[in-house]
Amino acid sequence: MKPGGGGGRAVAHTAWRTALLPVLTTLGVALPLGFLARVGQYLYYLKPAELLPAYATAWLILAALCLVPFLLAALALKLLQLGGLHRSRHLLVLLLVWMAALLTVGPLLLDAVIWFWTFSPHPPAGIKSVLKIGLAAASIGLALPLALTHRGRKSLQSVQRAATVCAVLGALALISLPFSRWGSAVTAPLGDAPALPAKPNIVLLTIDALSAQHMSLYGAKRPTTPSLDAFARGATVFDRAYANGNFTTAGISSILTGTRPWTHRALEIFSWPIAIARRVSLPAVLARAGYRTGYVASNSFAGASRLGLGPYFGFARSDALPISVPCPDRLAAVLPYECAAEQLPPIMLVRQLWGSLQADLFVEGGNHHYDPTYAIRPALAWLASADKSRPVFLWVHLFPPHAPYAAPPPWLGCFDSSPSARDADSTDPVEFYAFSALSPERIGVLEARYDEAVLYVDHYAGEFLTQALKQLGPNTVVVVTADHGESFRRDYGGHGGPGLYEPIIHVPLIIKLPHESEGRRIDAPVEQIDIAPTLAQLAGIAPPSLWEGHSLLEPGDTAGAGPSARAMPLAASEPVFSMNFEESPRRAALTNGSIAVIDGHWKLVHYLGKLNYPQIPPLRDELFDLASDPGETTNRASDEPDEVRRLTALLSSELARHGGPLP
Repeated sequence: MKPGGGGGRAVAHTAWRTALLPVLTTLGVALPLGFLARVGQYLYYLKPAELLPAYATAWLILAALCLVPFLLAALALKLLQLGGLHRSRHLLVLLLVWMAALLTVGPLLLDAVIWFWTFSPHPPAGIKSVLKIGLAAASIGLALPLALTHRGRKSLQSVQRAATVCAVLGALALISLPFSRWGSAVTAPLGDAPALPAKPNIVLLTIDALSAQHMSLYGAKRPTTPSLDAFARGATVFDRAYANGNFTTAGISSILTGTRPWTHRALEIFSWPIAIARRVSLPAVLARAGYRTGYVASNSFAGASRLGLGPYFGFARSDALPISVPCPDRLAAVLPYECAAEQLPPIMLVRQLWGSLQADLFVEGGNHHYDPTYAIRPALAWLASADKSRPVFLWVHLFPPHAPYAAPPPWLGCFDSSPSARDADSTDPVEFYAFSALSPERIGVLEARYDEAVLYVDHYAGEFLTQALKQLGPNTVVVVTADHGESFRRDYGGHGGPGLYEPIIHVPLIIKLPHESEGRRIDAPVEQIDIAPTLAQLAGIAPPSLWEGHSLLEPGDTAGAGPSARAMPLAASEPVFSMNFEESPRRAALTNGSIAVIDGHWKLVHYLGKLNYPQIPPLRDELFDLASDPGETTNRASDEPDEVRRLTALLSSELARHGGPLP
């Protein structure tokens, strides 16, 4: 053996061992602590048995994220030690110990801050600054004695051994991943169905956070939707269409499963429809009927793979910038619990850093974070290449005008020329009741930016519909709608939460039947869940018994009816429902949330249980007469007790049928 050979191996061994410290701390300390702090939240939408694959997914993601920094740190330590640069090496060791300490205390402090923000009626001001200062002080206070004292270094060795054991035990959880794939719970679509040329092609376009009240098609003062206005002149417009939920996961799930949230139980933003709802979903029945199915989603939360519907689509595109988005749909196709794992603070932090870096390096001007062409280009390319011997079902989901609202030029500034709120960072408002702290001037600018984003997406929506119809021909039904709307009124901002005001749940619904050329308006209330039965009837498919919606066509109408096919509105006496139960565990009885029923011109909003949102005021049931008070300015509950009793009894009856615990 050459002299110094053993010393070289010792140097390498020491370098690798030291560089492993943050990795082991992340996998063996930060991950278990963060996961334990999240268990209560996870059990709102995961079964206890699903905690294991969720933990395994988090372990795998963190290990992958740590791999490159670990290799770089080990190489740097080895080079510094071999070069005799001991002072620089000590500084790097101190940095690594500090990183380990930061990852240890970070999850606990972050969860404490989230708890105070959620449950305190008046969250402390400057909470982000407090968090940064607290993290820095706590991690430095822990790292210095560990790295610089003899006793601290001995303690550090003990921690590293314990972290190694926990990390290895976590690695054993990876065994559960092959048994937790979407494909194990659903049936793949048929790939050899016979040609069915008489059935119509179907194009479903959903636009994120598009409130009907901000569209010129529905009477908005600003000319926000000229392209959709023109398209609607040859289609049927439903003036009173309602979202069944008030955020993306719930709304898209209702559209695709034909069921309300109390049935599909995609109640939290990170959840997905239950297995039976997925098996009889719209894409499932169309795939089994021989349709070629494809989707493109530019919002990862609306991705079919993330919702467990990926097996029913033969073509999928999503996440144009997959590193920067939360819960990437592409990754969810192989790791269904990836979205749950991303709630852990270490993963959240790395995602934010990657997102900022990617935006700076690859996204010109900072306002193209949700460019509609990222979705439209692959969708049209698939249509061009698809075999037309079988009918086509294409679903496209566009992200604008979802916050951040800032659109790129030439749309930016067309409704408000002020220099404020012109980029993504400054047009992402606080949501829910905390919105009340904004000044009227700030709200006005944000609303203008939102309307500019509506005009922005309208331009591309019009181009897409024109090109899609050109490729598919006249035997095509087109549906344009939204997953939910957006609020700038009543001291309530954005969407989600308990708010079920009209700007949030009143959404567009445009249906262009095959060969239809004359525009019509329908005034009766309809729901998102009516879309699936309507499309099934056009395709000649019997709707599954689980579906709660009703076809908007006359009985017997199909694509073969040609230009004479007439949309039949629901009876004015038939009520529609919208709800939010994100604070109720999905498999338990639905006891915490809000639910609205619209019956004719009356709308009752009923609040259940104890709700926890920042700055939430006391909530009591609200009754609105939408005919005389479309802005919902006057609560008529005390003036119309009989109407309140009638609608409350209706809600109670429906909740008794649908709101109980799942078997």
